[in-house]
Amino acid sequence: MVVNYHLRVNYIYYYQAMKKVMKSIFALLVLVIAGSASVFWYMNRIPPQLKEPNYYTYYKNQNMKIEGRVGIFISHLIMPEDMAPNDFHNLAMKTKQYIPWPFKLLFDDDNGVLLLDEEKFYEFEEFVPTKLIDARGNDKDIDGIPYIVKYEKGLMSWVPPSESLHLTHGYFLLHERNMGMPTVSSKLINKANLYYYSGKGITGGKIPHASGNYEIASKTIEKIHQKYGPIPWRWVTAEDFGLARAKMRSLLDEGVDTIILAPPRPTYSHHEEFNGSFKHSFEYIHEWEEENNKDIKVILLPQLSEYPVIRQAYLQMLKDRLDNFPENSSVKLVVSVHGMAWDLVPNEAWIELSPMYTEPMMEDVTELAKNYNFSRVEVVQSQDHFADPYYNPDGKYLSTNRAFLEGIEDDFDYVVNLPIEFFVENTDTMFSHAMFNFEGFEDFDRYETINYTDWSIPYTKEFLVDGTHVIYNGLPVGKYNQPIIEAFYQALDSLLSQ
Repeated sequence: MVVNYHLRVNYIYYYQAMKKVMKSIFALLVLVIAGSASVFWYMNRIPPQLKEPNYYTYYKNQNMKIEGRVGIFISHLIMPEDMAPNDFHNLAMKTKQYIPWPFKLLFDDDNGVLLLDEEKFYEFEEFVPTKLIDARGNDKDIDGIPYIVKYEKGLMSWVPPSESLHLTHGYFLLHERNMGMPTVSSKLINKANLYYYSGKGITGGKIPHASGNYEIASKTIEKIHQKYGPIPWRWVTAEDFGLARAKMRSLLDEGVDTIILAPPRPTYSHHEEFNGSFKHSFEYIHEWEEENNKDIKVILLPQLSEYPVIRQAYLQMLKDRLDNFPENSSVKLVVSVHGMAWDLVPNEAWIELSPMYTEPMMEDVTELAKNYNFSRVEVVQSQDHFADPYYNPDGKYLSTNRAFLEGIEDDFDYVVNLPIEFFVENTDTMFSHAMFNFEGFEDFDRYETINYTDWSIPYTKEFLVDGTHVIYNGLPVGKYNQPIIEAFYQALDSLLSQ
C-alpha cells in the first residue's frame, strides 16, 4: 500500500509537472503561431497595387498641362519578334510581386537544370523523352554529356505541372548542378525557345506583336508630326529594362521638359502599366533628373478606351464576319478580355477602369447584331485566362471556353469570339489563350504549327463541333487598325492641343 501510495504520488506529481510543461509548450506554440501570423500579416499588409509610389493615384490626380518642350515615350509589353531571353526572364519575374512573404523568398530559387523534350515540350504527364534541351538551347551538359544520357542514368526527375496554373506543362529537372537562373525563368525561356521561336509553334518562328505595334505607334506619330512638327519620341518594349532605360535617357538628352508616357492600351492595369511600364519609366526619369539636376514633368496618356473610335476596329471586323452568315442563323457573340484572378487583386486598377471600355463595347456589339435577320442572338462577356477550375471553382467568372461549350450545347449555328484587349497577335493569343479557350475540342492540337505569315490580315481560327461553327475572329491588323491609330492620335492630341 505504501509503495502504491508513493507510486500514486509520483504519478500525480509527474502528471502535474507534465501538465505544466505541456501548458508552457502550448503557450509557446500559441505565441510562435501568433507571432508568425503577426509577422506574416505585417510583411504582406500592403498589396502591390497600393504600394507607394502609387502611379494609379498619380494618374487620377495628374496635372495634364504640358510645360516647355515635350517628348513622347511609347513603352508597353511588346513580345519580341525574335527570341529575347532577357525579356522572358523579366516576364517570368513579374509574377513575384503577387507571391506573399515568405514564399516569395523561394521565387528566385535555382533548383537545377530544367529540361524539355525537343518535340514533346508541352506535356502534362510523365513520358520517356528522346532529346532533352536546356534554356540555352543545348542538348548537352557543360561536361559534354548529352542530357538524355543523364536521364537514362536516372540523374533527373519529372516535375509535374503546378496545380495552381491551369494547363501549364511539366518538365524534367537535373539536380546535380544549378542552371544559373531562377527555375521559373528557365521554364519560360525554354518554352519560348522550343515553342514560340523554333518554327514549331508558328511558321518562320517569328512573333508579329512587335511589328504590328510599331506600325500603330509610327503611323500615329506620323499624324502628330503632320500637325505639330517633329516632336521627339521613342518606342520600346517595357520588358527590356536596359534598352528602355537607354531610350528614355536619349529622349531626355534632347532637352525635353515634359515627357508623355504613352502606352497604346485600351485599359490600363497595375500589372502592365502602373506597376510596369509607368513605374519603370519613372525610375529612368528620376535617375536622369538626379544626374542632370533638372526636373521633368511627366504626364500619363489617357487610356485609349476614352476615345470611342477605338471600338470601331473590332466592330468592323465583326460586321465583315456577320455579313457572310446566312439569314435566320443563330449567333452567339463572345466578347473576351485577357482576365485575371480578380478576387485575389481587388485593388487592381483594371477593375475600375475597364467598364468604360467593356460596357459600351457590349452595347455596340448587341446593336450591330440587330441589323441582321438572325433567328437568335446572344452576347456574353468572358475572360480567356484565370476563369479555370483552380482560380474560379464556383464559376463566378465566365471563361471563354465555357462560353464556347455552352454555345455548342445550346445548338447555335455560330459562336464568334472577339478578343477586345489586344491589337496584334502575340504568344498569349496564338498559343496560351488558344489552349485555354479550345480545351476539350477534339480537333485542337497544341502542337499544330500556326501558318500565319501575312501579318497584314487578321489571324482567324474555326472549328466545327456538333454542327456549331466556333470562330476566333482575330485582331484588328492591317486595314482594321485605323481606328486604333485614330484613338491613339486623339489621346495624344488631347494633350498637345492645349
